[in-house]
Amino acid sequence: MIQRYPDLLPLIDHLALHKITPILVGGCVRDHLLGHESLDIDIELYGIDDTTELAKILTPYGKINEVGKSFGVFKFRYGKYSIDLSLPRTENKSAKGHKGFVVETYSDLDFATAAQRRDFTINAMGYNPLTQTLLDPHHGADDLKAKRLVCVDPMTFIEDPLRILRAVQFVARFDLICDPNLLMLCRQMIQQGALEELPKERIFEELRKLLMLSQKPSLGLSLLAQMGAKHLLAPINDETWNKTLVLVDNTPKDLELRLCALLLETQNPQSTLEQLTAQRSLLSSIPKLIQYARKYGVIAHLPNPIVQGRDLIALGLTPGLAFKNILHSAYEAQLNAIFSTKAEAIQWLKTHLVIAL
Repeated sequence: MIQRYPDLLPLIDHLALHKITPILVGGCVRDHLLGHESLDIDIELYGIDDTTELAKILTPYGKINEVGKSFGVFKFRYGKYSIDLSLPRTENKSAKGHKGFVVETYSDLDFATAAQRRDFTINAMGYNPLTQTLLDPHHGADDLKAKRLVCVDPMTFIEDPLRILRAVQFVARFDLICDPNLLMLCRQMIQQGALEELPKERIFEELRKLLMLSQKPSLGLSLLAQMGAKHLLAPINDETWNKTLVLVDNTPKDLELRLCALLLETQNPQSTLEQLTAQRSLLSSIPKLIQYARKYGVIAHLPNPIVQGRDLIALGLTPGLAFKNILHSAYEAQLNAIFSTKAEAIQWLKTHLVIAL
């Protein structure tokens, strides 16, 4: 695996020189087995428990983000890679939500125990670049090969409600089948109100990944419905839901366009969108795209207006209240494909607005 990441070798050797055993973990190991390079690299460090000492060791690598230092986590850029260095740790539930955990770090924790806190077996693998060996105590490689999504430990899985939505987007991104036991577990969590613990920003972030990183988001959306959480996207009957799934899959990988496809058949897309996100740009653009799609039957970004105020001035009109109505009429004509060039637009203005030159 390390051959895929030759640029990391100086960092690996530097850590080993200080008697630290670096273990690549999580998504980068999974992605390697799938034949992909990952630019986000997580490395667990065994053999050190002093975060202050670790910060000194990392000094040659420039500015280190120590925002997670209290949890034994350091972040920094290393060439094209975004690196997360962390100490092996355990996490114990202490409060509601995905952040309600007590974290304890250990320098001598064995990898199998450290991996016990992870969500899915495909994310619980490690790779030792010093011995060039795969560490897979929870059989994630077998599950990945069989296209199964299996949780590592049901008792720890239920502690983090965000994992429900991670399951949804992983199934879609990697074309996996959700393990029946995992599906049942997620259903139980949803019935007990687990998703209500999450802020909408975190829910939307997982939805964004589902829409932007999946060839077929319908796989994840269908799983969401099987889990009993279709209500996140407002009440939709089965016929309309199936139409929505096809529409989302056939829409280009563009967040605004796929959100438009997802919400197109909802009764109140504006209200549903507001429940999902507070991003002003999306709250402004999506309703317009939906209105356009409903009127013209096309999911696409709105074209820029061909006719501008300066064109009206050039035709002898004086700026005033009438400008807005004229520009609106011109834009409607453009959307209806009455004209598509500036010359055609000017001719349309002369003919339909009876402008005398």
